[in-house]
Amino acid sequence: MHLRDRYTPDGAPALEDLLDATLRQIGAEVAAVEGDNLCALVLGGGYGRGEGAVVQRDGCEAPYNDLDFTLVVRRRRAVQHQALLAICARHAAQLGIHVDFSRPLTPARIRHWPRWLMWYDLLNEHVVVQGPATILRDLAPRALAEPLPAIEATRLLLNRGAGLLWALRVLRAVEPAPDPDFIRRNYWKCALALGDALLIVHHCFATPYRGRDLRLHDLAARVPAVAAFNLEPLYHAALQFKFRPDTVTAEVASDTAVASLAQQWCAVFLHVESVRAGRVWHSAAAYAAWRGIREPDENRLHCWPRNLLRNAQNGSCSVRHARENLYRQLPGLLCDPPAERTAWAHASQRFLAIWQRCN
Repeated sequence: MHLRDRYTPDGAPALEDLLDATLRQIGAEVAAVEGDNLCALVLGGGYGRGEGAVVQRDGCEAPYNDLDFTLVVRRRRAVQHQALLAICARHAAQLGIHVDFSRPLTPARIRHWPRWLMWYDLLNEHVVVQGPATILRDLAPRALAEPLPAIEATRLLLNRGAGLLWALRVLRAVEPAPDPDFIRRNYWKCALALGDALLIVHHCFATPYRGRDLRLHDLAARVPAVAAFNLEPLYHAALQFKFRPDTVTAEVASDTAVASLAQQWCAVFLHVESVRAGRVWHSAAAYAAWRGIREPDENRLHCWPRNLLRNAQNGSCSVRHARENLYRQLPGLLCDPPAERTAWAHASQRFLAIWQRCN
């Protein structure tokens, strides 16, 4: 019997068997390395939800997404990081995808999970490879069962918009692509995030990807502002890419296509922020000029020393969380055509460096 019924929506039995055997092997190897320090090893992401992507390689079905593991331990300082890296490298080479472990979590940390999209999704859909099957549900705060706060839509758009900005840098020959599918993958991830952000901010979101297109259709039927975006065809194609990337043939790896999606991103971003903050902005410049706080929880008095230190590392002096400036900067970097490419290249590079540290 497999650890879960399916890891992909429609993968062949041979692929399902390969994934299950790999998970069991990784679980055994991690347990051997960590010993009694290991509480649980949990698979999240696409394969943890049973919605992992499938592609054809050399005439056979193969996985496309990363294997994203969450490591739960009793003592973070006792984690055998080098041994875990070796496990990742070995299985990544065998599968042809990345294998990643999260920063180690303790049970105490899980009990205080904030209401973030990543924890909401992991709690709702996962596979426990090693450890008690109900460990996350037993430990996670009850508040994570509630609808996500609107700021999670804003954070999601920030992260996927940053990926789109990175893709524009590649297209404009500012830097090389990290991998051959980089632009296409970031295009469709951003397209998917547009619909997901609307579902979150209008309290219609659910973790399974299957059925989200119907949720978006129903939302558009009820909310004229959402219908005006006409996102359903794009979102449907993004879902198709999510499950079967090699069946989506639309040409998106061009400056024109990515810049067009960036304009759609900006429109959805301003709508989401208008719903969340109860204000209206008609342009990226107007939004950037607003000095209000986007993330109150990250800007409380007790956060100021941490924020001040991190901003100093970024070459600035402020008690506000670094993401506050990122929210203000990204619409302009994405949606306003660069008058001077060198200045845009420098500003986008600095933005992405700070964004990566914030993430």
